[in-house]
Amino acid sequence: MNMNFKMFKNDIKRNPAGNLALLLFMTLSVTLVVAATIVVVQLTVSMTGMYKIAQPPHFLQMHKGEMDQQAIDEFNSSYEGITAWQTSPMINVYSDDLTISGEDTYSLSDSRLDISLVKQNKDYDVLLDSNREVIEMNDGEIGIPILFLNTYDIELGDTVELKSKGLTKQFTVAEFVHDAQMNSTLVYSTRMLISDADFDELFGKAGESEYLIETYFEETSMAANYMTAYEQAKLPQNGPAVTYNMIFLLSAFADIILAMIIALVSLLLVIVALLSIKYTLMASLEEEIGEIGNMKAIGMTYKDIRNMYLKKYEIMIVAGVVVGYVIALALSTLFTAHINHTFGKQPLSVLTIGLPIVACVFVYFLSIHYCKRILKKIKKVTVVDALVLGKGFDKKNRVHDGVYKSKKTPINLLLSVREVFHNFNGFILIFISIGILAIVMIVPMNLLHTLKSKEFIPYMGSPIADLLIEIDAGENLEKRYQIFHELIASDEDIADYGELKVVRVETKNADQDWMNLRIGSGRIAGQGLMYLAGDAPMKDNEIALSKLNANEMAKQAGDSATVRFNGSDKEFVISGIYQDVTSGGLTAKSVADFTAAEAEKYQVIIYLKEGIDAQEKAAQWSNEVGTGYNIQPMDALIDQTLGVVSRQVQVATVAVLIIGTLMAAFIVILFMKLRLAKDASQIAMSKAIGFTNLDSRKQYIYKMGMVSIVGIMVGAVVSHIVGEKIISLAFSMMGLGVSKITFIINPWIVYLIIPVLLLAVVVAMTWIGTRHIKKHNIISLINE
Repeated sequence: MNMNFKMFKNDIKRNPAGNLALLLFMTLSVTLVVAATIVVVQLTVSMTGMYKIAQPPHFLQMHKGEMDQQAIDEFNSSYEGITAWQTSPMINVYSDDLTISGEDTYSLSDSRLDISLVKQNKDYDVLLDSNREVIEMNDGEIGIPILFLNTYDIELGDTVELKSKGLTKQFTVAEFVHDAQMNSTLVYSTRMLISDADFDELFGKAGESEYLIETYFEETSMAANYMTAYEQAKLPQNGPAVTYNMIFLLSAFADIILAMIIALVSLLLVIVALLSIKYTLMASLEEEIGEIGNMKAIGMTYKDIRNMYLKKYEIMIVAGVVVGYVIALALSTLFTAHINHTFGKQPLSVLTIGLPIVACVFVYFLSIHYCKRILKKIKKVTVVDALVLGKGFDKKNRVHDGVYKSKKTPINLLLSVREVFHNFNGFILIFISIGILAIVMIVPMNLLHTLKSKEFIPYMGSPIADLLIEIDAGENLEKRYQIFHELIASDEDIADYGELKVVRVETKNADQDWMNLRIGSGRIAGQGLMYLAGDAPMKDNEIALSKLNANEMAKQAGDSATVRFNGSDKEFVISGIYQDVTSGGLTAKSVADFTAAEAEKYQVIIYLKEGIDAQEKAAQWSNEVGTGYNIQPMDALIDQTLGVVSRQVQVATVAVLIIGTLMAAFIVILFMKLRLAKDASQIAMSKAIGFTNLDSRKQYIYKMGMVSIVGIMVGAVVSHIVGEKIISLAFSMMGLGVSKITFIINPWIVYLIIPVLLLAVVVAMTWIGTRHIKKHNIISLINE
């Protein structure tokens, strides 16, 4: 034991840089493995804890208009498996109706979210504070959704002024609300909490009335069948309907994306860490080939020799795992900040601390097993090879031919090309490592640029344009639509526009039962979307379905579907299946004329003339038409809908870029340690025939540069092809209506900045790693 400790101590002194690099590799990789585990566990625990108190509905139907509560009660009383139900009234107000006064005064007119004023429920679907306690509001107080703090600088004590239908009322911000079901911008709706007395005072007088019809079951999985039965019973359904699973996914979407990125990166970095172990271990074996020969000569067995080396790496691996675990726990508040912000404060639980330990144990045993596989090479080394012939573990002959064939190519470059070409296996580790690091750095960057790009709009059920206007259901919908139609028809700043009328019809699902189908109809219906199969509808008898609707109806492109509206049936041909994350992913498009069907809302797509600012035009129209319209530039739409998600991805991307750069530097240092140990005699001989230290260093820079360039190129291609598939698979598994993501790439970053960064690190570290090359000469080789 004492002997092993002395060997370990001496090895650390002899090779401090290499051992420190190995420790850092293990630490970084384990830190990310533990971080990914913490995010997943903490997300699950936080949501479970919040949902246990808040009790979000298993089935939710939003409804505007007259209510027949008795019909709902009778239906639910006879439906087996229901444990509870309730109907919660809301007061829908336009974002323009609300003004915040604090350090600054501003309205919420630029918010795309549907805002509702509500009172606290008694037992189910309750709104919580940051400590997950049920909020009780006093008269004159208001609770602001935590969601708004991502966009607006609202403070406790600020004043919220409501002006609606000639009525004015002021509230004081007393609490920030954690809402279990409306806590994501993907939901498009949010709730502000007021007192019961204030609600009763405003209900029916301000804004518009809407109801949340909520149902609870013995098992949440019963919600899908209940939805079908509810729709067939012709119960109130003038609005979207969602189930518990969809609420869960939309709430957790941003954190699921973060966990997915960290998990992917940590997996790849574990592979790089294992390769770094191989670098360090092989370098030690090459340097100590003589000692290994001596140990074999005096009769030591393979296992004895292996265990001597293994003990050192066990210590290094354990140290890296422990330090990585401690760092990850210390940084856990950073990784889980958004989770706590969204779902309330959740202290680290036993699971949050314990499951990462399981992950650490797995990394430890994986690393030890890999070390044992490498150390098997000791078996193949004979005493004669080690002591007489001086051969190490790489017994391939060097390539010396071909130099005379080129008289124009610089000799250092020529030798480097020949070495890499004929002995690429000698550089395979650096090729794989740099390729993996390129993937690690490029994939999150591609995802970030995709989520922030205007070209992501088609995944949200709309073609790429300058402005999107939505005129939602409510009083005087047709009048409001006509006002806006006349406004844009005479606006000379518009190059083109298209209108969609959203209507609700019926069709048959996979079980041949009737279900609701919301169709956006108009000249531009279905154009510019991301199709998985087929194309946009062009004829009156064609319809395009969103992916989730196609799944619900068990239809494919080319199939026919029966659509019922106004008491008559019509056969449509499914022209295509597209991707859409809006409205729960349940939408459809058709150019057919549904004039006789009542509109639920209108959408207007605007293309402005060149040079016209979309933000200024949106502000101008908002001032002209007043409330009742949601007028958004497409850029603002992306930011409001996916801004939280992209900010999470951006934090992860920056961290990955830093870690990737550091690991590239360490891996090159380790690799050069191995190469110089292997090439000691070759370097000495080259000096003997006239090559200078600078010549030798140039040759290594050429070799490392060539291999790295190939690795980076392969990594870029793999990150584009395989990265897209991995991200697409993740989106598909979440069931949000998107199953195939096409990366929107910033070529300057992917094909210039990241490759140049990696190549610069490789060259710089190679130059640093070869600074001791002057010690290699014939005299020192003979003395050894």
